[in-house]
Amino acid sequence: MSIIREIREKQNEIITMVNTAFDEIVMKLEGEGLRENPYEAIYESEYPITNVTGFKGRKPIAVKIRGERTITSTWKQVVKTVLEEVVKDEMMKQKLMGLNDKLLGKIRSRLSKDKKNMRSPLEVCEGLYLETHYDTETLMRLLLQILEDIGYDYSNIKIIIKN
Repeated sequence: MSIIREIREKQNEIITMVNTAFDEIVMKLEGEGLRENPYEAIYESEYPITNVTGFKGRKPIAVKIRGERTITSTWKQVVKTVLEEVVKDEMMKQKLMGLNDKLLGKIRSRLSKDKKNMRSPLEVCEGLYLETHYDTETLMRLLLQILEDIGYDYSNIKIIIKN
């Protein structure tokens, strides 16, 4: 395991701890009636995209990129929304295309220009498919790996999940 991956895992653990602490504070404030929109606190929470372990068993509601909210009801749609944002930048799109057939799984390619050998391909853009037949945690780790490999700044991406 590379040092960068270890750092990211520790980052995820710390983020989860911080989010839990803030959630407790928000719950206290809600009890005092100080929250503006009670619907949000009851039904949804916002987490950074790096909170991979916290997503397992949870249901996504939306993706927020630079403050713009896009409704998503599945983790596959979350990945699609993020990657659609990435390919809007031509330089990032070229870097992503450069990963074709370089991210390999045990049996099949995870990112490829050919969807024939994929069980559940997601078309990222013309000529590029991502294998999405994974559990939530693996799928989100794959997304983060792709974003890291192409050098995309994902610090402004938040995932809104159902409480």
